[in-house]
Amino acid sequence: MKLASVLCSLLLFVSSALAQPGVTEIRLGTPAPVPAPIDKAKVKAVEHFLAARQAGSTDRSVASRARSLLRTKERVDDATAFGPKGSILAAFDFHDEAIEAAPPGRFRVSVFLLFANPAGQVVESRDEELIFSKAGDTYACEALRVTNTIVWSQEQVLEAARSLGASRELDEAQRYVQSTASKSRRVAYSLADVQKGADGKVVVQCLRFKSDPGRRGFDVTTAPIVLSRSDDSVRVEPN
Repeated sequence: MKLASVLCSLLLFVSSALAQPGVTEIRLGTPAPVPAPIDKAKVKAVEHFLAARQAGSTDRSVASRARSLLRTKERVDDATAFGPKGSILAAFDFHDEAIEAAPPGRFRVSVFLLFANPAGQVVESRDEELIFSKAGDTYACEALRVTNTIVWSQEQVLEAARSLGASRELDEAQRYVQSTASKSRRVAYSLADVQKGADGKVVVQCLRFKSDPGRRGFDVTTAPIVLSRSDDSVRVEPN
């Protein structure tokens, strides 16, 4: 016990000896500037514009609302404003931090758009750069530039299903995704892969995008769909 007390006292002594009161912290370089607060009016203007485009892509009778927010020098064609022919704007997104000043008195923002056909199958995704300027109490889009476009094709998946003799399973997977769509949320999907196991079951990898109409952002799930044949019917296995 006496030895333990001596060791404890020695440790306390060493700790106090090593302690350096009044240590000065030295920082090299200039501190990063504090980020400017996000202007909520600008965020709201971008979301309102994209929501109007989404509504116009679904119902062309209200497309004029989106057109009224477009003040570009040249008329933007329907394919650019509302998506490829026969498609709808299924989801859109952008980050508050992507909004940056574009003097004089303007701002720019990068946005992401996802288009699907009426059945919900994704056909295109797109990146755009938008520039807004003041228009009364709000903002209007004065420039729209598409910076990147990706066409989503299902041909390879369809061909793989045909080679595996699983075309019926693939069709059933599509019907299943469409039937499970929520009435309150918009669902878009894309078939990513199809495989057939030794047990005869078919696994379809499917990306599912869920969004709320008129609001930015979406959820993505990649849960596989497992299908099996019983007699002459095809059914989806419970996960």
